[in-house]
Formats: sequence, C-alpha cells, structure tokens
Amino acid sequence: MDAIVNCVGIIAPSPGQSFRQLHSLSPIALFRAGTLAGVGKIVQISALGADDAAESAYHLSKKAADDALRELPVEWFVLQPSLVYGRGGRSHALFQALAALPVHPLPDGGAPMLQPIQVDDVAAAVCRCLQTGCVGRRTIALVGPEPISYADWLQGLRARLGKAPAKPWYLPPTVTSVGAALGGILGEPILNRANLAMLQRGSTADPAPLTALLGRPPRNAKRLFAEDATQAERWQAGLYLLRPLLGWTIAFVWLWSGVTSLLFYPHEASYALLAATGITGAAAPPTLYGLAALDIAMGLATLARIRLPALLLGQFAIVLAYSLVVAWRLPEFAVHPFGPLLKNLPFLMCLLVYRVLEGERP
Repeated sequence: MDAIVNCVGIIAPSPGQSFRQLHSLSPIALFRAGTLAGVGKIVQISALGADDAAESAYHLSKKAADDALRELPVEWFVLQPSLVYGRGGRSHALFQALAALPVHPLPDGGAPMLQPIQVDDVAAAVCRCLQTGCVGRRTIALVGPEPISYADWLQGLRARLGKAPAKPWYLPPTVTSVGAALGGILGEPILNRANLAMLQRGSTADPAPLTALLGRPPRNAKRLFAEDATQAERWQAGLYLLRPLLGWTIAFVWLWSGVTSLLFYPHEASYALLAATGITGAAAPPTLYGLAALDIAMGLATLARIRLPALLLGQFAIVLAYSLVVAWRLPEFAVHPFGPLLKNLPFLMCLLVYRVLEGERP
C-alpha cells in the first residue's frame, strides 16, 4: 500500500452509524495503522468548517481525525471541501428538489454564503496530492472560484430545471427550527437543526491554494446553471419530496380503513357486505376483525418500512383481490357515481410508483 485516501463520511447519525465512530475513531485507527505499515501518503477528505471555530458534532468529529493525522510522521493532506455538487450526489438531489418548489424557504433571508465545488475537482485534487513531488503536510480548502448566496444557488438550480424564478419565503428562526425538525418525518437526514446551523454559518474560503494545487482554477458553479437538466433530473427534482409523502399517504389509507371498520362503520352494514360475498354466520365476525387488523398491520408495516419492496407488492395483491371480489359479488360499487371501487385503480398505481421510487437509492 502506497497511500490511503479516506472518503468515509455521513451527513447525519443513524442507528449503527455515529459521527464518533465513522469520522473519528475509525479514521484515526486507520491513519495510525497506515503510518506503522510505512504508507507514504494519507489523504483525509474532511469538511470546510472543521476548524477551531467548529461547534457542530459533524465538524468536531471531522476535526478530531484531522488533528490526529497532523501529528503523525507521514506525508498528509487534509482536504476540506465546501458543498460538493455533481450528478448522483444526495445533497445535490435535495437542493434541486428544494429549487423545484414554487416558493423557496430561505433561512436568514437566503444570505448564507456557499462556495460549491464540482465533484470532479475534488477527485482531481485527491489525484494531485498522490502524485510524486506533491509535498504534503498541508490543509487545503476545496472551494469553487467565488462564493454564492444560498438564495442564488437555489434560483440557479431552478433555472437549470427550466423553471421561472421562484418566490422567496424568508423564514423567521422559529419557523426555520420547525422546518428542520420535519427532516426526520420526511426521512431526509440532511434536513436537521445541526445541518441548518452549519448552513447559516456559511462555507467559504480562499480558492488560491486549490488553484495552485490543480494548476488551474476550479470550475465555477455558474457553469452548471447554464446546462439544461436531463429529463431524469427534472423528474427526480419533482418527485424527491413527494416520495416520503406518498409513503405516509399509503400508510394512512391502510390505517384509516382498519380503524373505520372497527370503530366507525356500523358492523351490521359490514356483515351485510360480507354476506353478499358469501361470508355469513359465525365466519363473519372473525373475517371482519381479521381484515381490519390486516389493514392496520399493513399501515404500521409501511410506516416501519418493513421489507418495503415485498410489502408493497403484497399490498398490491391484497387491493387487487379486494377489488376483484367486490366487482364480482357487489357490482353496484363498480358503477357507483362516487367511484368507491374505481378509486382502487390509482391507489394500485401509487403502490407501484412508490415501490419504484423506494428501489432507487443514491
């Protein structure tokens, strides 16, 4: 082994993944083992803001590994990128989704400054550090050539999606905090209070050291705005924030169906419907309560995301079976003006669409 490049990082902790373990303990052990093994160079991809002014757990955990590496007798590079953008990036997808909204929610009036860097420039910087003759023991900020405000960043991404400028919505601190708390509900780890605080701090630095390292200026993020987004990117931007809402909606339909059968809809009317399908007598109560329990179980399993792809296919089969039985034994529901049976068709499509969306992970 001639070199180590540590790219490991998470934007938010989760069960089994902590900042301390992934950003501090494991990299420090790796760096020390590499030094003992005689590795020539170690490149640590850290984060801009992992410095003496760091306050967030994210920045502090990165700084701990950076400081440990700086003390080792080895050629080291600590690369500290600002916001990294590029096709396939999780944060880039989120920002495009936020840009696609007709109204842009802006903390601090959209004033926080960013200095986005294209992912290819990050890779080029790592490769340059590994070249013979590149002297180490340096900390280098990986930033674009000029800062851009968060508000302008979103508007630029929106223009790339082919949309007219969005209306700004300047969020007061209380609303901003509530909005950040919604990240957990939406299943979006990037949207949390800690990351919001890091955004408000800003992420800018002098691009001259990176320019010297690369032998050229880094790419300007404004070049991205001039490129038309692909159809797939436009679809992703429009569906990104709808995906978790679709899951919550599907869960609600199952839960409400089960609860309504148990508590609100007259049981005698339910038994009459079951009788039309051939279920009568002693078999009716267990069937009623069993189907209601099944609906509730489907809703809870959807919320818990238990084996979700298989679960959604199972739900598709259940709804399809319900629909066929009702259409056969209770045909009046198929021609009812309110369309109680017909509405199962878009619900079936929702189940298939949600399964496709859940199968596509960054």
